[in-house]
Amino acid sequence: MEEAVADKAVGSESRGSQPDGTKESRARVQRAPAPIRNQVASYLRDAIAEGVLQPGQSIIERQISEETTASRGSVREAVRQLEAEGLLVAKQGRGTFVASLSVGEACQLYEVRSVLEGLAGWLFALKASDEELGKLEDIVERLSGLIDDPAELLLAKNDFYEVLFTGTGNRELHRLIETLHVRVTLVRATSLSRPGRPVESVTELQAIVAALRAHEPARAARLLVEHIRNAAVAAVGEDAASTMRTPVLTEPDQ
Repeated sequence: MEEAVADKAVGSESRGSQPDGTKESRARVQRAPAPIRNQVASYLRDAIAEGVLQPGQSIIERQISEETTASRGSVREAVRQLEAEGLLVAKQGRGTFVASLSVGEACQLYEVRSVLEGLAGWLFALKASDEELGKLEDIVERLSGLIDDPAELLLAKNDFYEVLFTGTGNRELHRLIETLHVRVTLVRATSLSRPGRPVESVTELQAIVAALRAHEPARAARLLVEHIRNAAVAAVGEDAASTMRTPVLTEPDQ
């Protein structure tokens, strides 16, 4: 994800901590050309993805302003942006909180994600360049060194998906999946926090890349669908995930 950037001169990136000192996130920010509100919004997305901001936790604009050195106005605009994305929710008279997904909502997201990412794998296997395939292989190799740090693994997996989606050559699919991933952020960290899941996840990605390298679109699509279902099981449990309907693309390889 992007770094948040403040509208004041600041030092190099460092890690800040929550008031209870239990966990840290990238808080210090640097100048960049993108609008300040967008980069503060990216900082908040990172904090949610890393589990620093938990579902149901209150968002205190003054605290976010101090952590990012952004103005209160920029923070307020970023908060409104994340409300529109469904990551934050405003409760009248009570303030703004990190959104929570019900088990049913999470399963619905994973169902849609499995179809879109299965299609992405199919298209990538047919269209991607050798350079893009090489990038995926390099990323998966890097991921194998992060299995003991689920938060960093989660952030690094974003690089994998960015290359995968770009390699489809389908901008509309890319845009749809990016929008979906914003909401999936609320449960992805939970999935990778399950003991053993980081190793399983990387192993699954290695198999996916092997299918892509072999230019086998149906196998790549099937493995991506299975990868998403396994992530759902880790996030919501086997019983809940069993209610999902995740079609596998079965058209013969071309």
